[in-house]
Amino acid sequence: MTSCELSAIGGKDFSKSHRLAFYDTDNHNHKNAMNVHYSQEKNWYKGNLHLHSTKSDGQLTVAALAEKYAAANFDFIALTDHWQVPEPAVQKNDAPLLILDGTELDGCDENGVYHHVVVIGAVTELFVAGRDFIQAMDRAVKNGSLLIWAHPHWTGNSFDDGVRYPFHGLEVYNHVSHCENGSGSSLAHWDSMLEHRPDLLGFATDDAHFAEGEPYWNGGWIMVNCENRTERDLLTAIRSGNFYSSQGPDFKTITCNGDMVTVTTSPIMYARLIGPRREGYSINGLDSGSFTEAVFTVPPHWSTARIEIEDEQGKLAWTNPLFGRNSTKENCLELHAGFSHPVISDKKETGHHENNSIQ
Repeated sequence: MTSCELSAIGGKDFSKSHRLAFYDTDNHNHKNAMNVHYSQEKNWYKGNLHLHSTKSDGQLTVAALAEKYAAANFDFIALTDHWQVPEPAVQKNDAPLLILDGTELDGCDENGVYHHVVVIGAVTELFVAGRDFIQAMDRAVKNGSLLIWAHPHWTGNSFDDGVRYPFHGLEVYNHVSHCENGSGSSLAHWDSMLEHRPDLLGFATDDAHFAEGEPYWNGGWIMVNCENRTERDLLTAIRSGNFYSSQGPDFKTITCNGDMVTVTTSPIMYARLIGPRREGYSINGLDSGSFTEAVFTVPPHWSTARIEIEDEQGKLAWTNPLFGRNSTKENCLELHAGFSHPVISDKKETGHHENNSIQ
């Protein structure tokens, strides 16, 4: 009998007590569900939400991690050592960047399925007591922590494994998993879940350990737009979806005006508007060269939409879903609410590319 099977026997039925309500995506369109996440009136902060130190299986101390990421122009990081409580405040206050509280849980659920989950904020000693995955997840939900489904492709999770839990988002890109064995992308998991959770957030992370011979870092991050570099402002913006994820290219502005979506970016070769299932549109600069602006019209029948850009080096960046059905505490545990006001853009006058259908 495996450890997962043992954990499942007599365990709490978490999937029933905290199961997410499915959205009925039949016969609905975004016109009655527009819930735009993006506002760029404030400041951009670069951060990484998945890192390990010598407190668990990482090879760098907390101080060394902070120095390394600060030198690479990161504004904040989250320490997510396996089953560990956060650093004392006095140590974090001396760091050259902001350090958010976090931990990484792993274990088997009542169905014998193995998961990794990054937990950000409101992490206490009770989370790690006994290393009981189901109990720790229950406490994280009740404490209002940010829950990120970690590297589901690397872990071998299916779409069905993810929909049972009230995740705020998932790692669409995990840099260490990519470098280790090519399993860092979980875009397929994201798109499948967006058909039921059209506002599920997407995160790019490093998951850096700095093991010998594996200097993998600074390969995936998020850019958050908020007023101040404080834990409160950053987590509020992240929960609201007011950030994008990247391996390299930048979104300068993301502007939604009715059905029209305009993005200005660093130089890119591709821009893609990605909708439900196989639907989408693509713009490329293969003939005309790189470009810095793209304009798309979102079809009225789409239940979800997101934008992906790609630069000349093949590096990607992703917006969060541009809109989603409004959620309430009764039907979706009030996981997060997106911005409902129009996006303010400081778009420069440059020629725009029209969208072309993806075949």
